[in-house]
Amino acid sequence: MGAVESRTESSIFSPEKYANTRLPIDEASPLPGEVYTSQEWYDREMDTIFRKRWLQVTREEEIPNPGDYVRIDMLGEPLIILRDKNGVVRAMSAACQHRAAELVSGKGNCKRLVCPYHAWTYSLEGELLGAPAMEDAKGFDKKDHSLPTVKAELWGGFVFINFDDEAETLLDSLADLPERFKDYKLEDMVVVRKWENTFTANWKIWVENSREGYHVRTVHKPSFDTFYPDAQLSEFNATGKPGVYAINTSDVETGLYVPRGGKLPFVETLSDEDKDSTHFMVFYPHLLMNMPPDRITFHQYFPEGPHQTRIITWCCFPKSTVDRDDFEEEFEKDYVPPMEMFIDEDKGICEVVHRGIVSKLTTPTRYSPTEEQTVHEFSNYVLDHVIGPVAN
Repeated sequence: MGAVESRTESSIFSPEKYANTRLPIDEASPLPGEVYTSQEWYDREMDTIFRKRWLQVTREEEIPNPGDYVRIDMLGEPLIILRDKNGVVRAMSAACQHRAAELVSGKGNCKRLVCPYHAWTYSLEGELLGAPAMEDAKGFDKKDHSLPTVKAELWGGFVFINFDDEAETLLDSLADLPERFKDYKLEDMVVVRKWENTFTANWKIWVENSREGYHVRTVHKPSFDTFYPDAQLSEFNATGKPGVYAINTSDVETGLYVPRGGKLPFVETLSDEDKDSTHFMVFYPHLLMNMPPDRITFHQYFPEGPHQTRIITWCCFPKSTVDRDDFEEEFEKDYVPPMEMFIDEDKGICEVVHRGIVSKLTTPTRYSPTEEQTVHEFSNYVLDHVIGPVAN
């Protein structure tokens, strides 16, 4: 009986199971529900996608000075993101190499990392400097017990990490994104608010929801009725580079991000086209960014098993906007209420979908060719990594 169960479970990785998802969009069907609920599938996603790709962990302004650090957990790994004494941004294990105690928590500044358990001490570069009472340990050499590190690189004020030592550079992985969004001056943006939410749904459901405008007329109807009454919804224009990033673009009215009658200025360096647009971008697999012409809002999502995802939403404005005397009043009045309603609506519908997707009675139907092209693309991105690309 055990062997039969093993063969049945392993069949989740059989390419034949996903033949319908591999078809062109006008013939294709969505992924089956088990890829959202299976622990085995989730573990393979973490190994083949998240541990191989660049993941956004913080903004540079969170650690502006030597010794500044933030503690994060990514893929079950406790990490410290810090700026060393030479100003280099580093990512390293937050677990002491002696008995694995957490070295720091939250955020702060330090000259050295001192373990609160047995006072083992590390430099800001991760080197073990002091290990009390280890003189009699045969063959013990402090040089052999530095904190493990992962790759850390920067773009646009964002800090990214990669667990794969063989990964290409961040800039190479971004393709033409830095050029496409250079006019937004992302590196000069200032974080003004963060929201953290944990929801009971698979991480892919959040990404899929972000990739289409199909749901906007229903899920976001309360937001439109409250903040954009009589708005005329337009279609989303999809562009991007398959497997790297995807962008859905709407006009600023449909984007639900530029307040009617808002007094805060647009980014001065934008083209006329970008001043009339809101872009919804995903840099696979981990960074979702909403880009109206006056600011950026981006979402980090941290998978925490097949049934749970933690989302941190950051809102950033140009520093020149934040420095205005009326910024705080305008932000609280015109920007915070719709953004919080928007997040709640998406969180709620993702949980509704996850509660239904566990059904054993349901089989996938079809994608909407006009509304779900980028969802189809994302599904095939997942398949390419978890079970391998389609052979030519």
